[in-house]
Amino acid sequence: MTAVGRVGTAVLLLLALTTPGVAQRRDRAEAEALLLFLESVAAQRTARLCDRGIPGYRGRFDDVFARWSSRHRSRVERGEAVFHQAAAEKDPPYLDHAKMEQIEKAIAELKEPPRDRSPLAITDGMRTVCEHVISDLEAALTR
Repeated sequence: MTAVGRVGTAVLLLLALTTPGVAQRRDRAEAEALLLFLESVAAQRTARLCDRGIPGYRGRFDDVFARWSSRHRSRVERGEAVFHQAAAEKDPPYLDHAKMEQIEKAIAELKEPPRDRSPLAITDGMRTVCEHVISDLEAALTR
């Protein structure tokens, strides 16, 4: 699978991984916080790849993401806590451990510098995904 294919898969996985079982077992505010946290992880992972194929992307992303993160900091932090609480539970029937492990791996990767910084050829579809990440963050700043 190509790097862009892995990214697309990772982004879809993280967004689809809103871990419905976890969200369903929590109150609405916690479920929304969890979703914000997962969106944060997905946006950051996507930005790493977009940066490798779109000149100037990182600067644009970092500016918008910093403002978005500042505005939603407490909810994202709460969502991260909800995620880690769910991950720490012992074999609840609603939890997909494989998906949780993939999210934990993505979180760990984001704490480290990118392993691969080589340029990528970005397809039109991936370029659209990259631009959507920034526009979605910008849109969330007006809500």
